[in-house]
Amino acid sequence: MEWTWPLVAGHHGFFPLASGIKPPAPARGQAEGRRQWSHVQRALLRQVGALLGLDPVAQLVPAEVPSRAQQLHLAGLVMMADQMASGRTYFPGIDDPAKVTLAGARARADRSWTALGMRRGWQNLPVPRDEDFRRRHQEPPRPVQELAAEAARTMPAPGMLIIEAPMGEGKTRAGFMAAEILAARFGFDGVFVGMPRWSVADPMFREVANWVEATQEGLGAQVALLHLWHNFAPEWTALDHATQQQQAAALGACGEEPEVGRPEGAGDQSPSDFFFGTGRALLCPFVVSSVDELLYAAARSNWASVRMAGLLGKVVILDEVHATDVHGAQFLQETLRWLGQARVPVVLLTATLTAPQRQELTDAYAAGITGREDYAGAASPEPEGCARVTALCAPGDGEKASPTSSVRACASFRPDQSYTVEILPEDGSGPATDTAAGSALGAWLAEELADGGCALVVRDTRARAQGLYQLLRERLGPQDVVLLHEHMTARDRALRTARCLRALSARDDGNRPRRLVVVATQVAQESFDVDVDLLVTDLAPIDLLVQRAGRLHRTPGRRRPVRMHTPRLVITGMASGAPPDAGAGDPPGVPGLRYECEQQYGRYPLLIAAHLVREAACGRGEPWVLPRRIPDLVAAGHTEAPDLPRTWHEVAETARRQWWDRRRERTDQARRLLLARRGSGEDGTLAGLHYVAAPVLRGGRGLSALVRGEEPPAEAVVVIGEGRTYRTLTGTLLGEGGHVPASSIDELLTHTLEIPAEYAPLHPQALHPLPAWNKQPRLTTRVALVLDARGHAVLQGRHLRYDTDLGLVDETTADGP
Repeated sequence: MEWTWPLVAGHHGFFPLASGIKPPAPARGQAEGRRQWSHVQRALLRQVGALLGLDPVAQLVPAEVPSRAQQLHLAGLVMMADQMASGRTYFPGIDDPAKVTLAGARARADRSWTALGMRRGWQNLPVPRDEDFRRRHQEPPRPVQELAAEAARTMPAPGMLIIEAPMGEGKTRAGFMAAEILAARFGFDGVFVGMPRWSVADPMFREVANWVEATQEGLGAQVALLHLWHNFAPEWTALDHATQQQQAAALGACGEEPEVGRPEGAGDQSPSDFFFGTGRALLCPFVVSSVDELLYAAARSNWASVRMAGLLGKVVILDEVHATDVHGAQFLQETLRWLGQARVPVVLLTATLTAPQRQELTDAYAAGITGREDYAGAASPEPEGCARVTALCAPGDGEKASPTSSVRACASFRPDQSYTVEILPEDGSGPATDTAAGSALGAWLAEELADGGCALVVRDTRARAQGLYQLLRERLGPQDVVLLHEHMTARDRALRTARCLRALSARDDGNRPRRLVVVATQVAQESFDVDVDLLVTDLAPIDLLVQRAGRLHRTPGRRRPVRMHTPRLVITGMASGAPPDAGAGDPPGVPGLRYECEQQYGRYPLLIAAHLVREAACGRGEPWVLPRRIPDLVAAGHTEAPDLPRTWHEVAETARRQWWDRRRERTDQARRLLLARRGSGEDGTLAGLHYVAAPVLRGGRGLSALVRGEEPPAEAVVVIGEGRTYRTLTGTLLGEGGHVPASSIDELLTHTLEIPAEYAPLHPQALHPLPAWNKQPRLTTRVALVLDARGHAVLQGRHLRYDTDLGLVDETTADGP
């Protein structure tokens, strides 16, 4: 029974080594009750067993040791029970031990459970049919959706599905359908939906709530929105005004560690405290979140067992899984190992997954199924078709059974289109040339859109997007240009995103303007469901270029301006690379790349992308026919032996070594923080699981820094300060010390801004709560960015300005502001 004591010893979240719980030698006999304690333990166990009707208790000993994943699940439930029992509000103690009875304990537990709102999700869920899909979405299932449903219906046991399909194929609905089938067949009662970033979790929350409500009436209100940053979905924030009973009924809840900075006398943890505070567990039946909440369950820190307990009753859906970087991928693979061992169904959605990524994901889940850390499966075959579904599962209940896999493919529901690739070269050697290149691009766009049309321009940096937006606004007029980037207040960004989605909808022509240019950063490459006539993008790795191209001519058959009758992908942000005296047949020189772009993506993948783009622009090689060629292009962008021009070889080899060295460094950094160290043995116990704990990083930013391996942006509420008086960006005057009436807090929070990490490290000195916020529960953990009357502030020596049109602007120069 060596596996049982860590469940008790780890009830606060850390699992020590066996040597760590032994008393020191001088006190060993006394601490153990002079050998009488073991007799008391046995007598107590017999008495409790008799009261519970479990006599003899020895018959309850498992025939075999549970897997470590099952042990971690049990440990999470023990920890949850400990938290429930520690809450005086819901589980008041009894002063006189003589009055403790089993009946009384059961009654108190029942009252606590009811008050906390703990409940199941799906119950007696029927397996959905194709007719259910048609009824919910008012359209028949598309090929990839039918493929995913069939794979889920024929899996012999819970397992993992990887749904790969081009942008706009309906992967999200395919994932929902597959998850619902798996839950109904194998008895899972909830779902976790993880998104690549917090900003795309908000709209997904609404989709999941509608889907869950359609499966069983009344369940849509139980969907919880959890992510690293505080959210602004009205359906969710409205619960802040509800009573504790209404919140518990809507969410289900549990207790967790009180927040840092929580004022004394604020009361015990309640369901609302838990879900609206900094600690967020996964015990709600239905959860939508950034993927970080899942990755943190695989980190060697406390609360991992509670998080894993929350996951083990759910089907896990992860969207845009290809977007996980090499550091986060280690945590994702660790999570898949635990989930595979626990037989938790997982559905992965992706548009541009590379073959090595696919192999790593399937091997990680299979390692959990088999209990073999070194599991390496055969490479998956490459079937015909641009959409594919990979299914992986154990054939039965055997712990050591070899996993089975299958791969099915289908064609796209959209017709193939031949994309024209063009290059607008620019010299990126300095700010002056950047301005000149922006002016040239602005003039070119004005000419191309003279007869109308809708264009999307994706820039690699906020500054480039802001500069081009200002030029286009002067040329085309403010009504024809929209700027969108991540460093705007939640209010400004939400309004602009809604305008873009409404005007450029892939499903509706009713609000489409005659001319519109959206200038955006990378926020436009994920979960941005628009259809544009022309796409201009800075150079990026080939899979991201393909992802962005998914916004171009997204709706077949739509009438477009004559110049944009065929899809045109225009690449900027790179110099031509051709020497001045080069002839038409001469090999090209290495193209000039922008420094900021190299820092973000790495030079090596950019060189490969530049070569593929140049080949297409020059008419060499096979045309870019999408979506059919998406798998080929993604594979070419990540091959270990790219066919680059001979004049690039020396530069490319140097870039390749730097690229792989950096990847290995980030991989090693992440592996030191994984929940289970390699070689610890999958068949062992939880003892020593936290032999070295991860650093304690409190709050959403610390959590994100741990699993992403870099300092994340900060979040602050932007206010204008004039002396001791504060007001919001929209002019609403705040009370003394920044006091906000309860009815105005939601409006205040819409002015929350994501601040880049270089301006606000993990512990910024210039960001603090306003004085009155420490007495307002919803604002105790908030910080304010206080601007002067002109909208300026100084952070980390940088002179910043917030502009309602441009967003956050860095006005720092070599000479100061």
